Amino acid sequence: MITRWKIFLLMIMIGKNGKSNSISKSTILLIDSDSNLSKIKTTKKDFHWNKIISFDYDSHKNLNLENIEHETSDEFITQEETNEIQNHLYTFSKWYDVKSIQKYFMVGDLNIGQLLQEQFIDYMIKFLKKFFEFKKIYEKFPNSTFISSGILYEISAIFSSNVQKIDTDEEVNYDFVHDKVRIDLNLGKNKINFSLSSSKYKKIKHFSEKFTQSLFEPKATPNSRNVLLVELSTEIYQNLLDESRNYNVNLIQFGIRRPAIWSMNTFKIIKNSKCGIITPDSLIDSKLKIKIQEQENLITNQISDLYKQDEILFKYFSYDGYSFWHTIKPIIQKLFEKKVEEIARDIQTIKTLFQRIKIDTIMISSEIGITEQIVISESKKHGIKLILLQHGIYYDTKEAVGTNLSKGLYPIKSDKFLVWGKISENNLKNISIIEPTKLKIIGHPKYDSWKSISMGKDSSSVLLTLTGPEHMFIQGHQISNIIKFENHVEQICRTVVAMKKKLIIKIHPSFHVFDFSEMIKKISSDIEIISTGSIMELINSCDIMIATNYTTAILESYLLQKPVICLPIIDYNLGIPTLFDFNAETNISIEKLQMSLEKLLHDKNFKNKTIQRQDEFVKNYLTERENSSKKLLEYIETI
Repeated sequence: MITRWKIFLLMIMIGKNGKSNSISKSTILLIDSDSNLSKIKTTKKDFHWNKIISFDYDSHKNLNLENIEHETSDEFITQEETNEIQNHLYTFSKWYDVKSIQKYFMVGDLNIGQLLQEQFIDYMIKFLKKFFEFKKIYEKFPNSTFISSGILYEISAIFSSNVQKIDTDEEVNYDFVHDKVRIDLNLGKNKINFSLSSSKYKKIKHFSEKFTQSLFEPKATPNSRNVLLVELSTEIYQNLLDESRNYNVNLIQFGIRRPAIWSMNTFKIIKNSKCGIITPDSLIDSKLKIKIQEQENLITNQISDLYKQDEILFKYFSYDGYSFWHTIKPIIQKLFEKKVEEIARDIQTIKTLFQRIKIDTIMISSEIGITEQIVISESKKHGIKLILLQHGIYYDTKEAVGTNLSKGLYPIKSDKFLVWGKISENNLKNISIIEPTKLKIIGHPKYDSWKSISMGKDSSSVLLTLTGPEHMFIQGHQISNIIKFENHVEQICRTVVAMKKKLIIKIHPSFHVFDFSEMIKKISSDIEIISTGSIMELINSCDIMIATNYTTAILESYLLQKPVICLPIIDYNLGIPTLFDFNAETNISIEKLQMSLEKLLHDKNFKNKTIQRQDEFVKNYLTERENSSKKLLEYIETI
């Protein structure tokens, strides 16, 4: 991390205005948020550079704070090249399917590499961005000397022999997606959130589930179908759990990542339903611990053999004659090192689950999670029907097929895909890899109880749903896009405040959301920033909602008959989804924000027509409103 004293040292060395005291030699300093400049002095006593390039937003921001002149790495690539990087990401993420090395990943019919695809993509997207950007920099300055540290040094050494390393004693910390868990708590009227390491979270989960397992152990009912709900939210599926009391169906919650009960509300939901709970730890005994250790040893040995296939991997992880296998190999080793025990435990625990209880049907909301992939594998072995539930709105465009596949949104291995309505069904029928017979319209149980609540009078508030730059896309890591996003958020805040409207900002519950709270509070301390709680209550309490990205919250605002202004800030090259195309008039640029707000607030005819269009979209997108839980349970009884 670049601290102020390190920046001060840098300023002394290169001059206050950021320009080199000597430009006799073309030397470029490469920095990112992991750079440590404290030992630059020891690299070469009279060392000077005439250019600095920052590779991420944090380093760029710190340099700006100290008025140090620099360039940014994304200035060197075009939009077309950015899209190309994203395509290469999906190609490289399928390394586990390379025939010559696939056997090293296989545990039965499970592919260990595929289990970790999400974590692999999350890391590789940042690596490939730097790799391709430096390639373009090197092509522009082939005779320059490059000064760097960490991963930037490793990348620059792939291309150039004129590299100098800034030595650092700091240990490299490899953080992968899901290494931390976000906790949201309601303490009376106060809502707080914090993060825990995955290991600490699991210890707490283990302790709490000892209590829940004893209270809600599944009870066998004659002639009833046992339905396993895998990693499904108790709150989101409350209507389904409640309605199941009226059907010949036993719902059983099972989650390795997600507990069935985590609050008083979820406790009440489970208590008032006939849903049972099976916790992972309740399945583990001394015999299973031995199997888990054997499984871990087997996987470790196979992965060790994989690392020996350097020639194959050297060729696969290369672009335009430059291989980066030896650069990413230590990171991949660390990923497997962190995850192999967890994978072994999950495999053996889920196998035991299928041996202990009779399961007739399984429901999941994604095919990409580790738990879900192992459950899918076991369901195929036991001939159990697998249902994939549409989790939210998604980009229904041809450009987004690769992205949706990487997120596990499509029914590639599931027997049925229960979608929300005609729009999704028609879109999916046109995708060649999806069998049309797998599709069935069912709506979504969550919205059975959603109703618009009249506040009696206008609330004079605007709700901004803030989904930050998407971390699974190259565009979401580009400095220029993050700056653009920050500027747009600032302009939205200033516009709403200037109109004397109360602004409430609902931040997406993710570790990857940029923290703009300091900037927002400088505009007005009256702006309310919320990161936890029900969005339904917030939508019902506002006059208008503004969305900065394509999000399910847009449809939810439509459901509650609140007008929405869609203000997409970053172009992810995913095309125009049906929702944006259908309501093009309220899909606007930042320049038209104030005019659109004024029109919706003061022109009742325009507001009513907007809501009518939104209602029409809802009818096409979401069917079986108020009856989805019943339809789903009726369907389960028949399969």
